[in-house]
Amino acid sequence: MHYLVPIDFSDNSLKALDFALALASPKVDRITLLHVVETHYDFASQVEFFTKQQLQEGKRRGKELLASHGDSQNNLMFKLVEGNPTLQITQLAAKQKIDLIVMGTKGASGITKTLIGTVAVSVVREATCPVLVVPVAAVKANLKQFVLGLEFADHEPPLLNWVATQIKKWKGHLQVVHVRSNEKQLFKQELLELGMKYHLNKKYLSLKPEFLALTGGKPTEALSAHMKSKQGILVMCHAQQGFLDELFAKSDSIQMAFHTEVPLLVLR
Repeated sequence: MHYLVPIDFSDNSLKALDFALALASPKVDRITLLHVVETHYDFASQVEFFTKQQLQEGKRRGKELLASHGDSQNNLMFKLVEGNPTLQITQLAAKQKIDLIVMGTKGASGITKTLIGTVAVSVVREATCPVLVVPVAAVKANLKQFVLGLEFADHEPPLLNWVATQIKKWKGHLQVVHVRSNEKQLFKQELLELGMKYHLNKKYLSLKPEFLALTGGKPTEALSAHMKSKQGILVMCHAQQGFLDELFAKSDSIQMAFHTEVPLLVLR
């Protein structure tokens, strides 16, 4: 498995690296660290000098970061590029056939370029592979617990297969959560839930998956409340007219998703 970790050398981006190291299989998986120096379209000599400083600083700190993980059994490499952060991240992910992007949502100011929440949102929208977003307050307390929110939509089965395969590799536990959208159709909802329970137990028996139905409020609100007590990694499927459309539609929803205390794994 090949992981891509965008690095701006802030504590949060280094935390994302810690998450990738915790998930990766030693001596088997690869982790590419990517530092992007944003291009400034200005011909002023001061801007050109500043960009060169950033590139030199990034190269120096990249070497130091690799040296600090010299005793790691993971295959680490560092890549330094210049350009638009979102474009460079997504293009490299596609070119190198990255399996999972792991990135923080808040970076440092100063000479190193910040990976702020808007970049994370853009990467989630544009990347063709899954993205694990690591919020500022995230902790590695329970990386074995995965909570997958499903809508019972047609685009979800391949994504469920992907996450089930990975959870087995990561030796984790899968909890599938469905938020009931309409209490007036309770009987229909219960039938769908029974079908999902049967499907999970038949196809993913070795994972011993757990199913839970949530009620009340919007899906994002219900999932957020559930994760406060459950902890672990929240997993959501990205598609048109899905849960994440709601997350991206309003700024307060984006804040909820990308500044929650638990990491968010977005599948697509």
